[in-house]
Amino acid sequence: MIETVWQLAPVALGVMASPVAVMALIGILLSQDARRNGSAYLMGWVFCSSALTAASVAIFTAANATGAYREASWVPVVHLSVGVICVAGAVWTFTRARRLVARVAGTGAEDTESAAVPRMPGLVRSVEAVRPRRAFVLGIVIFLSPMNIALVAAAGIEMVLAELPPWQVMSMMVGFVIAASVPVAVPVITVLARGDGADEMLRRLRSWMLQHHGYLSAGIFAGVGVLQLWKAVQGWVL
Repeated sequence: MIETVWQLAPVALGVMASPVAVMALIGILLSQDARRNGSAYLMGWVFCSSALTAASVAIFTAANATGAYREASWVPVVHLSVGVICVAGAVWTFTRARRLVARVAGTGAEDTESAAVPRMPGLVRSVEAVRPRRAFVLGIVIFLSPMNIALVAAAGIEMVLAELPPWQVMSMMVGFVIAASVPVAVPVITVLARGDGADEMLRRLRSWMLQHHGYLSAGIFAGVGVLQLWKAVQGWVL
């Protein structure tokens, strides 16, 4: 089981690295009724990650990912697909982050946030006027990115290939969902505890993310992608 946890750690880290998810959350937490909206967004994120993780495990179990002597022949194809998506996502994230930082640098350090926020995706820019029901849906929609779907698929197949008892698989699913929810849960809990006192911290966090988080995310996505590609090679060669 410990070995499987180590296999899942990079995948969970990839889900945690989603920059759009945290940027949208920060916008929600700086809006009116931040406590209710933030909690609803977190519930949508947890609901979607839980449902996708359970579906991934169920699908790969039903598809007989493991045979009598070795994994099924299609398993390396799954690793290859996840690896390609992660590497492509890393390139896209790095390119987008570099352009954003260049634009911010051209406006001057004092106006970093006002220069960068208008260039964020429309879905993220509009969250400051969100209500709890829309925040819940937004948590679901943002989780349903190609990158997260691929990463959840990678997590699901690792759990199935480990051939663990059902209770251990369930505990690993719960642990994976908790890990994937940490970047969303921590700011929400902070706002629930500190209220308006957390606003300045959230603004500083948003400013830092606009300048640095894209590069960090790109590095994590690239690392996860390379690991998945290596698993695909191992599946075909070994």
